[in-house]
Amino acid sequence: MKLWVSALLMAWFGVLSCVQAEFFTSIGHMTDLIYAEKELVQSLKEYILVEEAKLSKIKSWANKMEALTSKSAADAEGYLAHPVNAYKLVKRLNTDWPALEDLVLQDSAAGFIANLSVQRQFFPTDEDEIGAAKALMRLQDTYRLDP
Repeated sequence: MKLWVSALLMAWFGVLSCVQAEFFTSIGHMTDLIYAEKELVQSLKEYILVEEAKLSKIKSWANKMEALTSKSAADAEGYLAHPVNAYKLVKRLNTDWPALEDLVLQDSAAGFIANLSVQRQFFPTDEDEIGAAKALMRLQDTYRLDP
């Protein structure tokens, strides 16, 4: 009797191990994917806002520098003859340009990329996509639907 029960249990677990859960047939998994995608869209929008603010600062800075350089380049010697202008040029090149470089090099994508990487582990696989497509084709064949 024990041998028969053991054999039955082994057969049962063998069948269970062959069964694969398919993403596209689970409403629970699909619902989770909808919320994950919604969260990713929100994260993307936040990233865009940060990037737009950064670009706005860079544009403002570029416009300011363009006005200064056009004025100084029009008469470079006359501009540099004034000691305050000479100091401002040195200060801009020593302080302001490196600050702009730091701003440009800021990686505001890190948060979005981290969120995407976390969510990606729950994304359906190529097999899930193929399975969903086959399921649609079976429905189309079963109910004789036009493509």
